[in-house]
Amino acid sequence: MPTVQRELVYATANRAYSLIDYNIHTDMHKRYEFQKQFIPADKLLTDDEKSEAINYITETYDRNKVRFNSGTKRICENCKQEC
Repeated sequence: MPTVQRELVYATANRAYSLIDYNIHTDMHKRYEFQKQFIPADKLLTDDEKSEAINYITETYDRNKVRFNSGTKRICENCKQEC
């Protein structure tokens, strides 16, 4: 993807982040859902750019879930321990 388009994708993701109302979206999971709903409604991006922006916020969300040990725990099928 050309640099100009990538900058537009990141700008849209940052705009979605800046519009979060912390009184309503009280945890990172609600903030992520808000961003996922905001990006498809943006009229400036093409469909490919929207999917790139959603991938970008999803990567950030996944990284933060690991970093802050947040999210749904599951039992590993191999070792039978919670992960």
